[in-house]
Amino acid sequence: MNRETTRRTIFTLSALAVMGLGSAGWIWIHREANHELIEALENAKAHLPPGVEFTWSKAIALPTSHGARLTDVVLKDPNGTISAATIELIGAVAGSGETKSTPDHSSLHFDHVIAYTLQVTGADGTMQVKRLSLDGIMLPPSTEDQVSSLMMDHGEATQVAVTSVDGLESARADHVILDQYGTGRISRLTVSKFLLHYGEHPVRDASIAQLVSDGSDLAGLLQSYLKGNGLLFHDGNQSFTVEDFLLSGEVDGPGSAQDRLVGFEKGRLHIDTDGKKSRVTESFTHFRVWPTGPRSMAIKTLGYQKFDGAVVLNAIVDREADVAHVTQFDVNAPEFGHLNMAGDFVQLAAPQGALPQPQIAHLDFSWRDDGLVSRIINSMAVAQGMDPDAYVTLLRRTWSPAGAAPDSVGAQLAKYIANPEAGPLTAMIAPEKPVPVLTLVTIPAMMTHPQVVEMLGLTVQSPVAGAAAGDDAQAPDPNMTTDEPVDPEVLAPGPSAAPKTGVTAQPSGQK
Repeated sequence: MNRETTRRTIFTLSALAVMGLGSAGWIWIHREANHELIEALENAKAHLPPGVEFTWSKAIALPTSHGARLTDVVLKDPNGTISAATIELIGAVAGSGETKSTPDHSSLHFDHVIAYTLQVTGADGTMQVKRLSLDGIMLPPSTEDQVSSLMMDHGEATQVAVTSVDGLESARADHVILDQYGTGRISRLTVSKFLLHYGEHPVRDASIAQLVSDGSDLAGLLQSYLKGNGLLFHDGNQSFTVEDFLLSGEVDGPGSAQDRLVGFEKGRLHIDTDGKKSRVTESFTHFRVWPTGPRSMAIKTLGYQKFDGAVVLNAIVDREADVAHVTQFDVNAPEFGHLNMAGDFVQLAAPQGALPQPQIAHLDFSWRDDGLVSRIINSMAVAQGMDPDAYVTLLRRTWSPAGAAPDSVGAQLAKYIANPEAGPLTAMIAPEKPVPVLTLVTIPAMMTHPQVVEMLGLTVQSPVAGAAAGDDAQAPDPNMTTDEPVDPEVLAPGPSAAPKTGVTAQPSGQK
């Protein structure tokens, strides 16, 4: 299914529907009788573009509200069909709002538009809405882009469903509220009980209890996305909140049972932008990974029922310098351990249509073990058919042979695995030239190789005496402390200001 075509079809047809109905708005303003309303609609019908058909079963003028009510409405266009059991258009004004005695093709404004049992069908899929209510909507002239030029003060939709033509993909929401939509306007979007289904193997289902986006130019973001230009940043505060996210799906071959894969209780993202610099804060509470997916079976192998932790990220992104300074990346998972990282990353941008390939310029991290290291060693020992204590002795001799420098990476690791509960293991990567982020994947298996150590500028420090009573020795449940970022002022509500000069980042690929 072509998602871009589907979105364009739905937006274009929706705008065309109201424009076709609204072309008779000039006569409603003059409070004409029902038969004159019908005459006006027939006239509008006769002047529709070639290939467009417009029918209705009943039309009632609403002169006191400068509007009309139509039932059993059908609008057919070469791109698809729109139908509704009832459509009401209130406060119709053509063009600048001045009274006109003849119809024109300028923009149309409606104080209120409401539709019941609305269905939009295009070449790539169908959208159904039980009830759609729009306030303060401005439809652009037909010569302008219907997506970027559409303006709306407030909109609500209930029981929304979008389905691909092959039925394999669908999205549903119980309730959608959108305020202040239009290019250059700061919008607020709330979506309740959202469900996304992908039916081709492997089958995937995602659910969200509630999603809230505030402070973003959603129309600008949509237009930038449709053009393939990546995300559009603007000055001010942007925030996104997702509650009760769960991804589930097939865990084996086609038609196999579905199970939980990944989920979190609450996710928050806040972006504070000034010019080409953005301060980014992100957090997840009870971020869970179940040992059901092909890439997460190691969790079960190590004896865990699931991974359950809290995540916090604080970073400053400079798009002009193409640098991200991560001040904190914190992952705290009981029975696993506590990871904290900070560093500088470069080459964040990517050519259009390509994925970014960030590079590590500098990285510091620490690991305080809460049982993961012992489980890994025991699992490796069993795989080798050895006693865990004997396996630890073998590793220590391998990593730190006689004559090895006590401050070498191997010697420090050998000291650490003898007593991982003693305190945090710290390390630093300081390469002469930035290295790809994916290099981190190879470090566990290669960190004692001299060539790798030299290339990465890797240094490791095992716990010092007394480290067991460190800063987080008595830390509370991380899921009760990382719901907010480390700096609570980052998420403090700020004034919603109109965006200044937009800055377009390179696309990072579509999901």
